[in-house]
Amino acid sequence: SVAEALEGAEVTLLDVRVWFDGLLTIKPQYERYNGPSAQIVHSPDFEAACVRVLGGDAGRLKRAERAALEPFRHRQAEAAGEAREDGEGPSSSEEDSFVVQLQKRRRLARKEVKYDLLASIHPTSNTAERFFSVARTTFGQERHSLQPITLEMILFLRQNAGYWNAQTVDDATQ
Repeated sequence: SVAEALEGAEVTLLDVRVWFDGLLTIKPQYERYNGPSAQIVHSPDFEAACVRVLGGDAGRLKRAERAALEPFRHRQAEAAGEAREDGEGPSSSEEDSFVVQLQKRRRLARKEVKYDLLASIHPTSNTAERFFSVARTTFGQERHSLQPITLEMILFLRQNAGYWNAQTVDDATQ
């Protein structure tokens, strides 16, 4: 099911959008909750841009989407590409053949911008789904004798279990 798949560790924004779009074809009434422009989506332009780039459609980004991805733009590759183009062959157009000039123009026209780290951005729903699953299990097992602050502490420690171990807890309590 989609809920189980969302809990996977290697889930990308593209995966989630594909799954939600598939779910929306079966259940169109969920569009209000899980659609690309649903109220829960914090930044629709950013999500749409990530989905396009991860899907290999970076050339079709809209202006707002391009602006949303600007912090992730790979600048070193662009600089290296420009340096390579400047250093190619003779610079005067008289010395270049007509075909070489056209090839250079074509290469410049299709130069694709690269964006770093988009595949490593986990969808919020991934973390939230896992957290609420743990909360439901924890609260269900100990609901009769649990104070709210204790529940919060247990959930915090479980959610951040990768950052501590028994030795850390022992050191903190001494």
